[in-house]
Amino acid sequence: MVKIKLLILLFIIFLVKTSFSQEQWVSYTNANRRINALEFEGDILWAGTAGGIVEWDVKDGTYIKYTVNDGLAGNYIRAIAVDSSGNKWIATAKGVCKFDGKYWITYTKDNGLASNNVRAITIDFDGNIWFATGEGVNKFDGNNWTTYTEDDGLLFRDVRSIAVDLEGNIWCGSLKGVNKFDGFNWVSYSKRWLTFINSISMDHSGNIWFGGVLGVSKFDGNSWTTYTEDDGLAGNWVTSIAVDLEGNLWFGTLFGVSKFDGINWTTYTTEDGLISNYVYSITVGRAKNIWFGTWDGISKFDGKNWITYKTNDVLIGNKVYSVATDSKGNVWFGTSSGVNKFDGKKWNVYTTSKGLVDNFVYSIALDYRDNIWFGTSGGVSKFDGTHWISYTKGDGLVDNIVYSITMDLNGNIWFGTKHGVSRLSGISWTTYTTDNGLINNSVNSITSDLEGNIWFATEGGVSCLKRFDYHKVNEKRSFILSHNYPNPFNSETIIRYNVLVSSVINLKIYNVAGQEVRNLFNRMMIPGNYIVKWDGTNNQGIKVPSGIYFYTMKTRNNYIKTRKMTLIK
Repeated sequence: MVKIKLLILLFIIFLVKTSFSQEQWVSYTNANRRINALEFEGDILWAGTAGGIVEWDVKDGTYIKYTVNDGLAGNYIRAIAVDSSGNKWIATAKGVCKFDGKYWITYTKDNGLASNNVRAITIDFDGNIWFATGEGVNKFDGNNWTTYTEDDGLLFRDVRSIAVDLEGNIWCGSLKGVNKFDGFNWVSYSKRWLTFINSISMDHSGNIWFGGVLGVSKFDGNSWTTYTEDDGLAGNWVTSIAVDLEGNLWFGTLFGVSKFDGINWTTYTTEDGLISNYVYSITVGRAKNIWFGTWDGISKFDGKNWITYKTNDVLIGNKVYSVATDSKGNVWFGTSSGVNKFDGKKWNVYTTSKGLVDNFVYSIALDYRDNIWFGTSGGVSKFDGTHWISYTKGDGLVDNIVYSITMDLNGNIWFGTKHGVSRLSGISWTTYTTDNGLINNSVNSITSDLEGNIWFATEGGVSCLKRFDYHKVNEKRSFILSHNYPNPFNSETIIRYNVLVSSVINLKIYNVAGQEVRNLFNRMMIPGNYIVKWDGTNNQGIKVPSGIYFYTMKTRNNYIKTRKMTLIK
């Protein structure tokens, strides 16, 4: 009865901030403290609040806030997803917004959505964006919208949650139960405990977990298992679910957070240091950090300690036009005053005095060789970590004001400028303008798709350059597994890898007999540059002997790459 009263009070009062225990937590707050959604993009944490969306740099603590004044359809944010091109898809109560870092596009009932009331977003393996709305499910392939309702097989059109599993099936949760869609047919699951499904997630074994108002349910493909407060769950009203790198399940409830390792339950509340017991979203960051979005702000747990930072003011910070992460984990920021690099501990500044062609930096990109490219208002600069090379109109650029940079699957570098497009192939330059078919010469953004087509977002619309000399994407160009460093090594080594196409990726270590030593991870990865450390232990945490070992990366599409390393003690 007490919890029922608390649930009612949740919706009618603004909570007073609770006191903290002696344990250490990390908490970030702003004027709109209710955090409904969290999504990582490298070291940037996107936080959807009741008063807009915040772009957080979790390393230095600075952030930028966006509201309807900046282009949002509505300030009440319900969900966030980041696609493989870095576009942010933001669900509000007044439609969906796509944000590419510079420009906003809004989708409503007027241009494709079934309802402006969007509650959840997921992205499938083909790049389609799926939306759970109050009037059914929408799929958007980038051009066309498809709507699914009860007439197509949905249990109930008011859909609260949506997710995609390893087989590509779409799972939808509603007030009346759960649906699975395989691309052709809808399957319904209606159980007494499957009601008001707020969240859906998948664990490392492929089990699907559903959080509702009567606890959490697990479906293994054949049978169902339900967990409630009686089993160790913090509360039966489950709002969010996440799986960490070790396979632990984390459940956000209205009465705290629960962690389940498959056998044991652990609960964290404000008595332990959690900023609020009303947890609405969970995401897993780098270095095993777990982030919780609550009624009163954000909390971070690093696996050992709870650390608390508090900011009472909304920090805007300097205007940052671009951000990128290199293969070593350094974060690069392009600003109107130069480039900043942050290695996790210290900052370095690069300006024209050190070799940058111009201090106003619009764009940053990395190539296959780990060179960093900067598009500025005075040309392009390439930095290999030691030396700078700059290119301007005199070298072949169509214009010195460079808004965007991308690399295609063949390693060519494309530059979008104020007066057209330039392509650099080795040492040869090619120019594309409206004279060649470009719809408008002012090019704000460029990307390439899996077929090798190059897409240009311009001031006058979108152009696509069909690259008929490309064939189907070669998996070897979509994933790069680098040599470990150091090698040989004594206690620890670093493995770097690059992901260019979203996929489920598995990285394992084997001995010379072909026996598995360590399964480092097996999870869905979005495009980016990553590192993983191996400390010379096996799956049981026991140190392995000196010798030669092999690390193998395998993708969902069966691309396999193996490299050798030597452990010396």
